[in-house]
Amino acid sequence: MATEDQKFNAGETQGQAEEKTGSITDNMKQKAQETKEKASQTTQTAKDGTTESKNQTGSKISEKTGAVKDKASEVVQSTKDSTQAGKDKTAGTFGQKVDQVKSAAAGATEAVKQAFGKGTKDKEDPKEDNAEKDNSN
Repeated sequence: MATEDQKFNAGETQGQAEEKTGSITDNMKQKAQETKEKASQTTQTAKDGTTESKNQTGSKISEKTGAVKDKASEVVQSTKDSTQAGKDKTAGTFGQKVDQVKSAAAGATEAVKQAFGKGTKDKEDPKEDNAEKDNSN
């Protein structure tokens, strides 16, 4: 059987083991809490970074969209200006062509009148026309 000293030593060893186990358990709890806090901080930092990145991306997208709208507006205005210039040029050319056709038609009319003796040259002196008519009767 165990002697009194052996029982004492066994009790003392058991107490020391319990104390060491408690100390280790407390130390583990403390480390777990520190790890949890560190993870929470890391998560919050990542979340803040993501939010900031999202805001910057949104801002850049807005800037790019604005630039694209401005460029499109410039292109539309340029197209309008070119179209108007084309219309003006066409109207000028068309007007010239109309004048040329009118002039040609007037020239042709005059040529026909001349051919049949009804031109303006014969009508310069109306008295001569009447005299010619009287002589032919």
